[in-house]
Amino acid sequence: MGRYLFRFFFVVLCAFASALLCAPPSYAARIEAALGYWGQSPAGSLSYLGDTLDLRRDLDYGEQGKVQARLKVRMPAFLPNAYFMATFAKFSSRNTLSHPFTFGGVAFNGGVPFSSVLKLNQYDIAAYYSLLPGPIRDLANVEAGVNARVVDYDAQVDQGAAEVRQTATIVVPLLYTGAQFKLLRQLSVEAEARGMVFSREHYLDIIGRVKFFPVRPFFIAAGYRYDQMRLKRQDVNASLTLEGPFMEAGAEF
Repeated sequence: MGRYLFRFFFVVLCAFASALLCAPPSYAARIEAALGYWGQSPAGSLSYLGDTLDLRRDLDYGEQGKVQARLKVRMPAFLPNAYFMATFAKFSSRNTLSHPFTFGGVAFNGGVPFSSVLKLNQYDIAAYYSLLPGPIRDLANVEAGVNARVVDYDAQVDQGAAEVRQTATIVVPLLYTGAQFKLLRQLSVEAEARGMVFSREHYLDIIGRVKFFPVRPFFIAAGYRYDQMRLKRQDVNASLTLEGPFMEAGAEF
């Protein structure tokens, strides 16, 4: 499922960018595209018809780096702006517990090594408006809107002939807000947040970024991202946190 989601997301981005680049000057939009590397430190737990497994203590997950990509389009006139973002996460390890445990209704033996893999890919599509008047947006801007997030969840545990895999695709609506401040001609500071609280679930994603333009339209950026979610529906029961610094390279047109 993850491959198909990524392909669909990529096709939508390419089609959207192509339409904008081919648009007549009167309908010109501003485009920002960036590719980054996020050093993700995991925390939390997950369970599936059995015991609760701690990501660090029981599954022995440590920091892993993965790619993240984004495309931000500021539309002209009254049209809503668009923000696309894809985030990839994968953790794997081989560990041994001194006690038996259950995952997916299957009993796993204590004292015997087992392998586990957790994939957590996220795809965000936001529509938003700027809240400040046009003349000052190049110096300071505040924006807000709605965000649809697709979470591609995949957890697997193996021990000898015993193998359990749980997959789920979760779609949730979130609120989006962001701000940008131009400190110097070549330096700006940005912050953005996505989140929502439901009766059994909650999501919070906070990003801080400092951008430097050595030669326009190109920039390099560094920042910190904190992503926390509580998933609880059907057989999915997980509380997951990913956080750590990231670096980006991109361009604004």
